[in-house]
Amino acid sequence: MSMKKCAVFKGKGQSFDIREFEVTPPAAGQVGLDLIASGICGTDVHIHQGYLAMPDFPLIIGHEFTGRINALGEGAITDALGQPLKIGADAIACVAIPCGKCFNCKRGETASCLSFGVTYVKNVEEPPHFHGGYAEYLFSPAENLAVIPDGVDPVAAASFPCGGPTIIRACTYGGGLERGELVVIQGNGPLGIFALAWAKAAGCRTAVIGSTSNARRLELTMELKPDLFFDFRKVSAEEIGAKLCEFAAKLDRGDGADVVIETSGSHDAVPLGLTLLRTRGRYFVPGQYSARGPISINPEMITFKALQIIGSGQYTMADLGTYLKFLKDNPDIQTFFRKSISEYRIEDADKAFEDAIAGRAVKAMFTA
Repeated sequence: MSMKKCAVFKGKGQSFDIREFEVTPPAAGQVGLDLIASGICGTDVHIHQGYLAMPDFPLIIGHEFTGRINALGEGAITDALGQPLKIGADAIACVAIPCGKCFNCKRGETASCLSFGVTYVKNVEEPPHFHGGYAEYLFSPAENLAVIPDGVDPVAAASFPCGGPTIIRACTYGGGLERGELVVIQGNGPLGIFALAWAKAAGCRTAVIGSTSNARRLELTMELKPDLFFDFRKVSAEEIGAKLCEFAAKLDRGDGADVVIETSGSHDAVPLGLTLLRTRGRYFVPGQYSARGPISINPEMITFKALQIIGSGQYTMADLGTYLKFLKDNPDIQTFFRKSISEYRIEDADKAFEDAIAGRAVKAMFTA
């Protein structure tokens, strides 16, 4: 069997250890995949910075792996969506394992399982080694795979395989987006860019509060043509609020945005986001994924404006299927998504993380 490389996470702030292990046949119910592309998510950055705890043993992190099936274990017949698995097919791997037994899972709310597991929290020293995304190979349970349909570029699909379904799930929890609604997106990183594309496709009017520090990110944001754009470093919260209210009135949308989607991960964004909502507005919060301390808000605003605050930290395999259908139905979006990618080799993991943290890469991704 061949040898494959992986980038091993050893602890907070430490350099990745580049290792090689032998690829063995997959166990029953498991599927072996060769790397096509594997993205660095903001959650991975939080893990590397120590804001999300990991076990005290070396492991391969990364949860945005897209690969080509090259081996099927006994009983690995279909993916999570009932599609047949076959050698040579491309698929996205999800790492989340809902327990299936808790109160929420029994109600079908697997995206909010009370006892989630993840496939990659395993010691890399123990065979078969390859359980996380930062590797040239991956073993995944068949039920954690979604086969990429014909007509979808697997590298384009690898751009937002976590961020896309995460936004889709948040919007689903919040009742969906309606044509003509005014949607404000806080942040124009990968999560924000997908949220903007999703809102535009739904026929919404859009405003983005983001950054101009990365010229490529700004170019991608503006290519999607938001109605309004505010640089959070250059425009005060008061000015943003005033201009947004003026725009909402012009659209006859009441006293603010119908929906605000927080994707920046900045705690300071939350108090502002609440103030931008119209009465009866909806605040979707899928972007706050690390423990960085408390914030101060005026809770009476929630009462008097009858605001709805919807958190969402995971997604279902069905949401991943919706994401892939969105790409299949919108070939131009696939082309656009590919523009966000900066490619790295597994052995360049430290450089990839440095660029992701510094904002030099819009979407840093390991490729074969």
